[in-house]
Amino acid sequence: MSSTGVAQTFLEGLKSRGLLLKLTWDEWVAIAPPYPEGNFSTRDVTVRYQRNGYDWDIHGTLYTPEKELNDKRAFVLFHGGAGSEKIMDLTPDGRPGLARVLAAQGLKALALTYPGHYPPGGVWKIPIAERQPVYLMDRDLPKDEILDRNLKCTFNVILQGAGLLADQHLAGREILAFGHSTGGPMAAHLTRFSKKTKVIGLVGFGSGGPDGWRLQWRNQTGAETYVEKPVDHLSRRSPNSFRESGYIDPPDLTPWGGGEDYIRLVSPLRSQMKTSLCDNQHNAAVGILEEYPKRTGLPREEYFDHLQEPDPEWLKTIRVLLIAGENDKGHWVKGEKLENKREMFMGAKYAAATRGTHVVLIPRYGHVGYAELYNEKIAYLWLWAYKSGYFD
Repeated sequence: MSSTGVAQTFLEGLKSRGLLLKLTWDEWVAIAPPYPEGNFSTRDVTVRYQRNGYDWDIHGTLYTPEKELNDKRAFVLFHGGAGSEKIMDLTPDGRPGLARVLAAQGLKALALTYPGHYPPGGVWKIPIAERQPVYLMDRDLPKDEILDRNLKCTFNVILQGAGLLADQHLAGREILAFGHSTGGPMAAHLTRFSKKTKVIGLVGFGSGGPDGWRLQWRNQTGAETYVEKPVDHLSRRSPNSFRESGYIDPPDLTPWGGGEDYIRLVSPLRSQMKTSLCDNQHNAAVGILEEYPKRTGLPREEYFDHLQEPDPEWLKTIRVLLIAGENDKGHWVKGEKLENKREMFMGAKYAAATRGTHVVLIPRYGHVGYAELYNEKIAYLWLWAYKSGYFD
């Protein structure tokens, strides 16, 4: 099928009431960009703010096209739990990441990094085994303060910073929010923290939905085992953890090589760390979450309010386009029945509450497909939907 035919078939699917759309591999590879390629500029943006007794720094990269398709629209992109905005910039082998693809197509984009995950200059020079989060970029912090901050850098700390960056640099714009993995729920809650933008849609790849819905998915389907991380634990990524997470995909899609090569190439650019708090909040590990307010003295709701339902009045105004790879262990493989698969469960929840929702299933990809060959097609699907008026 021609690229024009694939795009037309996809757009016809978006007009249907059916939740799931499937593309063959040949269709996927044939997807063309909806707009001509253009130039863009980038610049670093930061903000310092207060929450939970501390100052925090959050860093982002703003991608601005020379000629914007619409100066009233923009994308905001959240990375996965142990990553950084750099994964939205370039792939491990140097191809454009999703933020660059969007900007080249004419859409302004803000890719941001969670507090603690962006070192001064953006490049990690310390070995993974010795790293600790860098919460302030202009000075070193005592080890005991870092450990205390690890228990206080909540979902809300991250989202407060994201909202401030969006308000400073995208004020007055309508936002399409994307989050990969741990970032998926953050994209869904950006509207709570951004006061000067309007989130009109969510786009995904391995994104899932709000963490409260993840708790419901686990309890209702049994597709996932409940897991807790000890309060003082700090996860560190390695080739073994990469393999154990099911992130190995076909060699013809991973030009960087295997797990060892991936970790070697991305470790200067990704923090490769994840605090227990980030893990436990994203996992909706409600048992162990009760221990944090006891340790820190912070209000219980600081650790639990991210599990609340999204504002139903806001949900009525948005549309959602989720994409999943068929080999994504957490988002598609788990769940024997179709409706029990995570992206289908989340899609159904969104479909019941929004103006429209679709889930697109892509062959061959796993959880890190956003960085693999043909990753640009992910952004192209979002933009074909955008061009068709899907989010209007």
